[in-house]
Amino acid sequence: MSAGTLAAVLPVPVVGALLFVAARPARPTVQFGVRVPRERAGAPVIGRKRRAYYWRTAAIGVCCTAAAATVRGYGSWWLPRIILLVELAAGLGCYWVARRKIAAAKKADDWFAGLRQTIVADTTWRTDPPRFPARWLIPALAVMAVTAAVGALRYPGLPAHILTGSGHRVPKSVASALIVAGQLYFTAVCSGLMLLVYRSRPDIEAADPAASMLRYRRFLAAFTRVLLTLAALVDTSLLLAALPDWQVYRFAGSGRALPALPVVAGVLLLAAVAVRAGQGGSRLNGNVRGLAPATGTDRDDDRFWKAGLLYVNRDDPAIVVAARFGAGWTLNLGSPAAWLIIAGIAAALAGLAVIGAATGM
Repeated sequence: MSAGTLAAVLPVPVVGALLFVAARPARPTVQFGVRVPRERAGAPVIGRKRRAYYWRTAAIGVCCTAAAATVRGYGSWWLPRIILLVELAAGLGCYWVARRKIAAAKKADDWFAGLRQTIVADTTWRTDPPRFPARWLIPALAVMAVTAAVGALRYPGLPAHILTGSGHRVPKSVASALIVAGQLYFTAVCSGLMLLVYRSRPDIEAADPAASMLRYRRFLAAFTRVLLTLAALVDTSLLLAALPDWQVYRFAGSGRALPALPVVAGVLLLAAVAVRAGQGGSRLNGNVRGLAPATGTDRDDDRFWKAGLLYVNRDDPAIVVAARFGAGWTLNLGSPAAWLIIAGIAAALAGLAVIGAATGM
């Protein structure tokens, strides 16, 4: 398989692997976006649907990867992208089937009947807030500094027109020679969203609030560090992709796939940490001696979750809440502030796209 074929096909198995492990980090009380009481976390229907999801997504990933490699071998550069979209749609379909069956069983047997639904808050989140690990931004900032320095040094010696990695010959300009803007965008989005998470309320389990709070703090620290590491790796990939354009170094043979490897490594590292820790740190050690578990159960708030993926609650002041599927957080689409954040991110991305289109990159 040539480097070009590898670069085109690589996203398909990576996305397939991410779809396969997406159900692993889930809390015991949140299965495929459905809130369930802890007493029902071991229900047979949940076990069956989890196993079916793993088998189906594994088969989808293998088939789509084989199909992408086959069609790319015939020189079709756009077919692997179509296959990637089909893979995503099929994976979401597997999720939807599992969610529908679990939600139906929950409704039929009235799983929350007779249970005391409780909301728990932790005042230490305000009195002793976690510290954002700003020092983990240093690698990303260092890569950006190197990129800016190399681009500035090479700019005077570049010809009037340069050949970009996409094969377009464009006039020499600062926009076509420097890629720091893309690095800055991705790093700023990652760090900005995590700063917002640090100022948002934690997701605490009503049945064991002290232990879940400890686990959440550990999860937040680990997830932030690995996300900032991903930002540095993405910046590295952008730097490597710019080197041929700047006529610093031109990759040959299998080396042409090298710029994609840091991104893939960062995404897989993020997935590994998420699976190891579990959503909200549910798989981490949270032993707290001397405190008895609470008697309540988490509130059944499925009505605020659209398809178990989108949170919409106008009465909730939170801008960011814990996600229901996979690991991480999602925006409260019922909050006007969340839409302002989305608009800002989209506007910055659109600006970069316009610059890229204008310069042929």
